[in-house]
Amino acid sequence: MRNKQLLHSMFYPEQFAKKRHVIHKLTDRFAKFGYQQVETPVFENYDLYNDVQGTVNTTDMLKLIDPSGEVLVLRPDATIPITRHYTNLQNLETPGRLSYVLDIFRSTAEERSRTQAGVELFGERTPEADAELIALAVTSLNEIKIPSFKIEIGHATFYKELLHEANLNAIQQKQLDQYIQSKNISEIVPFLKELNLDPDLIKKLRKIPMLYGDTSMVIKEAENIISTDRMREELDYLSDVYQLLQDYHIESYISINLGLINHMNYYSGIIFQGFAEGLGQPIMMGGRYDYLTHTFQQQTPAIGFAFEVDLLANLLYEMPEKTEVIELLYESAERERAFILAEQLRVFNKKIITRAAGESGSDLKAPNIFVKSKKSIYSNQKEQREFKTDQELLEWFLRKDVEKCNL
Repeated sequence: MRNKQLLHSMFYPEQFAKKRHVIHKLTDRFAKFGYQQVETPVFENYDLYNDVQGTVNTTDMLKLIDPSGEVLVLRPDATIPITRHYTNLQNLETPGRLSYVLDIFRSTAEERSRTQAGVELFGERTPEADAELIALAVTSLNEIKIPSFKIEIGHATFYKELLHEANLNAIQQKQLDQYIQSKNISEIVPFLKELNLDPDLIKKLRKIPMLYGDTSMVIKEAENIISTDRMREELDYLSDVYQLLQDYHIESYISINLGLINHMNYYSGIIFQGFAEGLGQPIMMGGRYDYLTHTFQQQTPAIGFAFEVDLLANLLYEMPEKTEVIELLYESAERERAFILAEQLRVFNKKIITRAAGESGSDLKAPNIFVKSKKSIYSNQKEQREFKTDQELLEWFLRKDVEKCNL
């Protein structure tokens, strides 16, 4: 039989332990900021995504047809269905704070699925809300102990205002987006000159990819290319957000990049991406999408972000601390007692494997408890202890855990 490549790489125990560790840290952090976790269906109606223009390319969606003939897709994006969920709530809470850990599916050759963990904040459009969300992203990455990362912050509207002046068609805009995203300055001017644009507008568009780095410098340079009141308002808004980030004492993790482009067209304000040293793709993406709720007959501002969990897990230098597995061996006459003791130890978060004494497969190097008539013996490679009652053994384990917490 011919070997076939797996659609999604299997996570082996060590890799999965890292992934589970990342998810635990993120969901715990989200909850501490008041977010409630939700889940959306794996299969969604194709029209849910097709009706929102400028999001996931339909050719990138994994589609299937159900027995009734309806076209379904495997969930290619989390923000759209969570926005629908929020707008459908009977008692619409404002602000609404929702979090998630979901698998996202695409038909790309490199990966069919990946896990994202993120948050969506509905009902607030203030610099304070944006700064809090970015602070949540930074502190979450610190909680996981991701080394050497940066959050780049841009603004979707600032660039879009200049695009509106240029009046480009979809193909021309896509090409310009690529030049700006890659900071290919040498190609931008010849490309724009071929389109017979106003020289002053060409000069402003050429500056966009250079507006990154030191915040005060970027904002000062950006003021020189403002051509609409909306651009002025949004640049002031961005400046206010940065001042708030300074109050969070996280400005060292932040850089401004007004050439930052997100190809999800529902973004309408601040956008941001997280990058880790040595990795060429974002570990986190997010932004403000104040008009997406209009698709679902609501007018609620919103902002959110998503972490790429698999990338974060691969970045962990150290394995999460392992909990030792204890083998509980028992004499046949003590089987019932051994099963009760094993369950009591599991209540203390101990990992217990029960085996009859003499049964094959025991790991002689692993810690073990031998349940014998009228006593229990705990042993590992460093020590051996005998307990006359099971209660004594349980109390000893409890004291060990308390001592460990006090270190």
